Amino acid sequence: MPDDSHGNPSLPLFEAYPRLATAVPWISLGHWPTPVLEAHAFAKAQRLRSLHIKREDLSHPHGAGNKVRGLEFLLADAERLGAKTIVTASSVGSHHICKTAWHARQRGIDTVAVVVPQPNADYVARNLLLGASMGARYVPANFITALPKVVYELLRPRNCFREQGPYWIAPGGTTPLSCLGHVNAAFELKQQIDAGDLPEPDYLFVAMGSLGTAVGLALGCALAGLQTQIVGVVVSYRWYATRGRWARFAHRTLALIRKHDPSVPKVILDRSRMHVIGTALGDGYALATSEGKRLSKEMLDLEGIELDGTYTSKTLHGAMQFIAANALQDKSHLLWHTYHHIGKRGDLADFAARLPHTIRHYISG
Repeated sequence: MPDDSHGNPSLPLFEAYPRLATAVPWISLGHWPTPVLEAHAFAKAQRLRSLHIKREDLSHPHGAGNKVRGLEFLLADAERLGAKTIVTASSVGSHHICKTAWHARQRGIDTVAVVVPQPNADYVARNLLLGASMGARYVPANFITALPKVVYELLRPRNCFREQGPYWIAPGGTTPLSCLGHVNAAFELKQQIDAGDLPEPDYLFVAMGSLGTAVGLALGCALAGLQTQIVGVVVSYRWYATRGRWARFAHRTLALIRKHDPSVPKVILDRSRMHVIGTALGDGYALATSEGKRLSKEMLDLEGIELDGTYTSKTLHGAMQFIAANALQDKSHLLWHTYHHIGKRGDLADFAARLPHTIRHYISG
């Protein structure tokens, strides 16, 4: 089996609660800790006292981004069960799917992805081609047929009659188990604060798509004793990315942790310190906004950091809105950079033939 593990063989979360290290499956996939950059020039241009960026886009040289942290737990659980196939679902250009396919293939596990349509963008083609290059089998669906097709893929003989049935991963890779990856990220952040890499942020800004990153960070900050307030910027659907759902998912994640280690304190999340910003979404998921593009260009010009139109540019836009609306320019801020640019789609063009013909228009569009 190929080994793509790197970095620290343990986790700050396991150091805080050693019983979890033996109770919870985990494998190392990423390069930890991810660095923190002080965006001094951008902060000065925006008249902010302090802005740092947590570089999750540097978590892996090939399959980076925020999904790696959750996959360290999900793929470990799949291996524990002996699964040779993963079945998952999401939008056709999902970062979750292509990153899952990349890391699963390194572990000798196949990926089957049921996908629904979404607005087209250049990253959609790149993600599709990367998934195809890793042998992912895409199953086109719509919002009515997606669930029946998922059930069929979980039960079809070619998947479930292997040594072990397929392993199900929820859309976006968001489950209480995967959220442990970002609970740990908060403990990692605490170590970086203690080491003097950055001041304790007053506010942390993160994209809210399938919610897993925001869930783990909110719970992790509470467990790690950080006073940082979490600001989730809606980048998917306003009806889904709500503070209530966010808090409920965090409590489910805490219940999983305490199941394995009852010594973990039963923290109660203060919802008044969990903020949801829905005003940077624009016309909808995967549709870039003009202000997001402007801020992305400014970030690239001043700091050399590339953002994307679906997630991180909207997160930055929402952060600037929140800071301005609440007169928080003199506070310490942290932007959680979840996006990973995987390169030019032309480098992967030969794999287009592996995709079902009904979704190939995303490649040529």
